[in-house]
Amino acid sequence: MSSMAQQHLTRRAIWQARAGLCVWRESMPQPPAVRGQPSFVASDPDEGPEPLLAVWPDGRVTGLCGHVDLGTGLRTALTQIVAEELDVGMQAVHLIMGSTQAAPNQGATIASTSIQIHAEPLRRAAAQARVLLIQGLCERWGCAFDEVQSQDGIFRAGTHQASLGEAVPLGGLRAELDLNTPIKPAHAHRLVGQRVPRVDIPAKAQGEVAFVHDIRWPGVCHGRVIRPPYAGADHGDYIGHTMEGVVQDSIAHIPGVRAVVVQGDFVGVVAEREEHAELAMQQLQVRWKPWPRMPDVSDTEQALRANPSTPRELIDEGDIEGALQSAAPALERTYVWPYQMHATLGPSCALAHWIDGADPEQPQIRLRVWAATQNPHVLRRDLAVLLDLRDLEVDVVRMEGAGCYGRNGADDVAADAALMAKAVGVPVRVQLTREQEHAWEPKGAAQWMHVRGGLGPKGQPWGYDFETAYPSNGAPTLALLLTGRVPAQAQAYQMGDRTARPPYDYPHLRVTVHDMPPILRASWLRGVSALPNAFAHESYIDELATEAGVDPVQYRLQWLNDPRARELIQATAAKAGWKPHNQPQQQGAQGEWLQGQGFAYARYVHSKWPGFGAAWAAWVADVEVHRQTGEVHVKRVVVGHDAGMTVNPAGVEHQVHGNVIQTTSRALKEQIQTDPLTGAVTSQEWGSYPILSFREVPVIEVFQMPRPDEPALGAGESSSVPGTAAIANAIFDATGVRFRHPPFTPEVVRAALNPLPPPTDPPAPPPPVQEVPIPPATPWLQRARTWGRRLSGVGLGALTVVAATLGWRASLPEISRVEPTRFSAEQRERGAQLAALGHCAGCHTAEQGLRNAGGRAIETPFGTVYSTNLTPDADTGIGRWSFQAFARAMREGISRDGHRLYPAFPYTSFAGLSDTDLMDLYAHLMSQAPIRQSPPEADMKGITAWRPLMAIWNGLFHVVQPHEPDPRLSEAQNRGAYWVQTLGHCGECHSERNALGALRQPMAWSGAQVQGWQAPALNALNPSAVPWSEAAFYRYLRHGHSPWHTSAGGPMAQIVRELSSVPDDVLRDMAAYLASLNPTEMTLSERDSQRLAQDAVQRAARQAPWPDAAQRQFLGSCGACHHEGEGPELLGVNTSLALNSQVRAHSPDNLIQTLLQGVQHPPSKDVGFMPSFRHSLSDAQMTDIVNYTRRRYAPDLPAWSQVQERIMQLRALP
Repeated sequence: MSSMAQQHLTRRAIWQARAGLCVWRESMPQPPAVRGQPSFVASDPDEGPEPLLAVWPDGRVTGLCGHVDLGTGLRTALTQIVAEELDVGMQAVHLIMGSTQAAPNQGATIASTSIQIHAEPLRRAAAQARVLLIQGLCERWGCAFDEVQSQDGIFRAGTHQASLGEAVPLGGLRAELDLNTPIKPAHAHRLVGQRVPRVDIPAKAQGEVAFVHDIRWPGVCHGRVIRPPYAGADHGDYIGHTMEGVVQDSIAHIPGVRAVVVQGDFVGVVAEREEHAELAMQQLQVRWKPWPRMPDVSDTEQALRANPSTPRELIDEGDIEGALQSAAPALERTYVWPYQMHATLGPSCALAHWIDGADPEQPQIRLRVWAATQNPHVLRRDLAVLLDLRDLEVDVVRMEGAGCYGRNGADDVAADAALMAKAVGVPVRVQLTREQEHAWEPKGAAQWMHVRGGLGPKGQPWGYDFETAYPSNGAPTLALLLTGRVPAQAQAYQMGDRTARPPYDYPHLRVTVHDMPPILRASWLRGVSALPNAFAHESYIDELATEAGVDPVQYRLQWLNDPRARELIQATAAKAGWKPHNQPQQQGAQGEWLQGQGFAYARYVHSKWPGFGAAWAAWVADVEVHRQTGEVHVKRVVVGHDAGMTVNPAGVEHQVHGNVIQTTSRALKEQIQTDPLTGAVTSQEWGSYPILSFREVPVIEVFQMPRPDEPALGAGESSSVPGTAAIANAIFDATGVRFRHPPFTPEVVRAALNPLPPPTDPPAPPPPVQEVPIPPATPWLQRARTWGRRLSGVGLGALTVVAATLGWRASLPEISRVEPTRFSAEQRERGAQLAALGHCAGCHTAEQGLRNAGGRAIETPFGTVYSTNLTPDADTGIGRWSFQAFARAMREGISRDGHRLYPAFPYTSFAGLSDTDLMDLYAHLMSQAPIRQSPPEADMKGITAWRPLMAIWNGLFHVVQPHEPDPRLSEAQNRGAYWVQTLGHCGECHSERNALGALRQPMAWSGAQVQGWQAPALNALNPSAVPWSEAAFYRYLRHGHSPWHTSAGGPMAQIVRELSSVPDDVLRDMAAYLASLNPTEMTLSERDSQRLAQDAVQRAARQAPWPDAAQRQFLGSCGACHHEGEGPELLGVNTSLALNSQVRAHSPDNLIQTLLQGVQHPPSKDVGFMPSFRHSLSDAQMTDIVNYTRRRYAPDLPAWSQVQERIMQLRALP
């Protein structure tokens, strides 16, 4: 039987099997409610006994465990345990973990209890199975129990021998679990205690289905959710009652949409294809009512102090008040831990199937869900409540997913899938976006710790009055809240007391926990409240050691009574090469880098107070701190770890590595951001929530205390608990400054180091910049509006007479359809190239429309013009147009029927085209397939709606004449000028316009703003770091990218794609002319360009600003691709932003537009895709990126001003 087949075994199938040995237990009854703790979700009594282990006649072994493997190696360790007790090879053992139709209900996989507690029933079951099999063989062979030996699945006694499968009694055997069954002593272990490779890795490496993201099902549809605006909230009357309406017609044009599912504030879309579900999610119009703002947690300490709480005194020993009065010195300290997130690398996913009893083997099942939950039975209960079912009617099949060491969005997305699957009656796979995962996953709660204490008369720890406040982390499943199935009420759990008691000998001790309701929706995160509590304990004891003038490690040993902890501390310090010291800054600096070493120790004590302990852990962290920038590098971490008997030392070592990396990241970088106006979570991607990068991972050394005869202890979280304190203590050792509010970001450290004496040769600070205001969105638009108002006040009668006299032109006769065979193949081919050069389809194709069928809206200051149908349809296109009519429209802006065209159609440029080029273009257009489509009528404002007035405009601004060569230009430049000035109509965008919308010839090629984009200057006014040469222009037009400038984006990207069919010689001629617009740079060589580019890059690097939050935002959002040669080219070209024309432009418009829109359709295969950040970055975060990019990569140019206002304006554009 394959692993996947075994995974789908059910409790009933195992129980009803006529062959095999089954060890079982009764399901756990509902325990009494425990005040301040979440309720245990008991099994349904109708489910019957819970099988724990099955041995089959073919020698296979099936183990069942209610806990799940979160990437921790639990499957491997449990396999070792079962194989050890049964004396079989690990390959014979398969585990079913978590799935509710098979695995026992052992609660949520939390608190590092899987090996320490929840593996015990399975271990005893395996030991009991071995006893039962040997007893059966003794009866068969007539021998004593002690005579039977077993090894590698073979039992032997004298001349008798039987395999594991042969030892299984005929007809099977069921036995209730006996927890008193003896297990092997440590000295008899052959598998437990050995380093074993993970059993799950080969299947994953070979691409077998292991992750929930990989599950597909016949007939599956795809779902997406639209979340409410109150990201991070889980209590309040508005939750579930804020959705005002859904406009389902807004996605009527998207094919394959099966349903829009709306219940309360839950909104989901289901489509047959995933890309259509994604599009429907983006385009579905949902209206939300105003909702009250959430509390502001940007000042975490203030938010926690303001949150209502109930004090709960845990310890009161000695005379704390008297001790505080006599302490010398007395030290009062406050420590604050921020809200953090699980930061799961893969957004959560689930698949649900509403089968409604259609499974003949499990007819009671109505809903089956494949989910990466770590709480299978809890999730089953939630899904039952959500859909008004019994627990028994829901089957949760547990699959692996992206790890998080705490609860991410896996349960939420499973409930989303269940709602949508029931609505459409087919399997539905739901995938959250990165933005949804970050914004809505339950966060790791913030925490506030306050200590009053001090030293006694002999320098000993004297008094310790510890208070801690921890918002609740209950986090109901989101769909239950959004649909109103459970009330959105704040509930305070007693969760702040983990490792609340300090480990040291304080003769006067008081510990008080302030239990409080949640502020943001939160759940457990690695270390829960123990990590912050230990941060306070270990920072404070370190400070006492400094005050006492004693080495921090020696001071701890002096006042620590736990002999096992003392032994661990001594061994860890020796392993790390601890440098004893009684004052900071004893290590010599290495240039600008201060060196420090810090120590911390803790034991993870968890569960209902007073709880019980998991593993012990001690850290020695070596750090370096830049005395000017404040950067902190954790260079090396040595972790001593005592988990008792370790089943798989390699697995424990991997867990310690993961703890070190995550804890270092949390200490140095991690803190969520919220909207200052609404309080909603705005950290929705890796820029606004940076985590440790690979290059920042320290060297990690793990020392495991050999204790094979001690009980196994939880190792999943323990090594994280002392980590932040060790890093903070190391920073103190390097700088002499204490840091009590993580994360320890460069700007926080830099601000605290200001009192330090400056270095002898400080780096030059960034030069001061002069801010320049952003030019208005379209300067000529404002003038045009002014002139429009003036024209409205002029004598309309006089204008009417003039316009009527000049504006009317006779219609030209209709013709019969022109057959394409009338034109030669060469004409049609060349006409297609001309159409590409003129970018006809760019304007004459509507969004998502048919090519050249018209209907595209073109916004102007005077109203909206809709492009015409350029296909040869007789009724709605140009099918009845003669060449004469076509040429007149191209040159004069007059339609076949005589009405005037608006100059949004660039006939002012096309007027210079030759008859030959017009005829070839005509041949191409008339050879297309006709498309019947009538575009909307133009929607113009005021008197501009009267087309005859265009006669006056033409009289003022338009001259119909052929293009004339310029004797000052070369032949190639003149050929290029012809194409650029006529069919290419480049000046229509790259030149300013006057108040009436006509090109201002004195400002030709000086750049302009068009529909939210800045068409840059093509002459000497272009601010590029490297002037545009002929070669650069050619590469840009041919490939969409110039390595010393930029890539084509926005409207220009589409133009370059069209140019791919234009002959090379034409583009080279255009490049020659464009380069001539800046004649002083015409002779610039490739070597000169390369030198200028290197100078610009090096100059920007030398003047790089010091690291801060904006830098982290940039590096997290942009740095993976836009790096300075320190990483791979992930998506296409990687040119330094110091050369990027958008960064050096006079306005930030193009940079903002690129961030908002991304690069969805690159101009060529050489230019990579870039995601849109419209929905993942707030205005403030995008402002940080734009300002930092300008400051970092264009330090020689003035800063842009009013950036956030411009972002808001451009974001609002359609």
